Amino acid sequence: MRGHVAKKGNNYYAVVYEGIDPATGKERHRWHAAGPRRIDADRLANELVKRRHDGEDTTSDRSTLGAYLTERWLPLQESRLRPRTYRSYQSVIELHVVPRIGRIKLGKLQAADLDGLYVELLRDGNRRGKAGGGLSPASVRYVHRVLRKALGDAQRKGIVTRNVSTQADPPAPSADGEPPVIQVWEADELRRFLDSTVDHRHHTLFTIAAKTGMRRGELLGLRWHDIDFQRSTLTIRRALAVVGWTLHFADVKTRTARRTIDISGTALDALRGRRDSLETAAADAGEDFDPKGLVFARPDG
Repeated sequence: MRGHVAKKGNNYYAVVYEGIDPATGKERHRWHAAGPRRIDADRLANELVKRRHDGEDTTSDRSTLGAYLTERWLPLQESRLRPRTYRSYQSVIELHVVPRIGRIKLGKLQAADLDGLYVELLRDGNRRGKAGGGLSPASVRYVHRVLRKALGDAQRKGIVTRNVSTQADPPAPSADGEPPVIQVWEADELRRFLDSTVDHRHHTLFTIAAKTGMRRGELLGLRWHDIDFQRSTLTIRRALAVVGWTLHFADVKTRTARRTIDISGTALDALRGRRDSLETAAADAGEDFDPKGLVFARPDG
């Protein structure tokens, strides 16, 4: 098998020999775009020649980027990702990628196309009408990560011959500017807040959040059987999140997030008081208290 590098305009191409055309008797060569750097074209030519030598197909996929992302890649991710992660991937693709570069043929996609996308998103990618009109550099880097994963999967499966996102230039972290200053309460401020919300229906939730540092989703996913009143411990096993206006339960993200923590006497008393009131309410209604029910839920569960 033979291959060489050719240049047209400002771009280089890997040209691979594909035998004799039986209809014309002439040699057939397939051109594969490699971008503006010759070194990338050299590497691509070597890779394609090796793949043809090994009997692999080197024909570029003729579907568009948008079709690949929405019809082939995203449906596979739905069963592999957490609902919130899948929803964020879907949002990135449908709001930012497909409307701008979705019509480009997957096999003809260039790093320059992605660079142009990032510039456009920084300039006017915000559809929520905020001042400035552009996405933040961090948001554009997230778009880049989604594309890098999607195109990396396409390369791994032989749909495309290379992942052009590895040659693209998303905004650097230094473009984010100074990080925002996080405002936190002092201990006496937190104490005053808890004292002033004693009669609030979420007082127990506020207390457990303050005493444990649990995330919102972890608090909302907590069940009564996760609490050991004898040992004064609480086990975090899962979280509750809203994705697309629908509630989803999911295991917490990492092994370290699945943890058992000691809780203070104040927090334990708050939880015990809440459980006692719920047991009384269930008894008054002629119902049994559910020890596997959510700790923080409306009266209807």
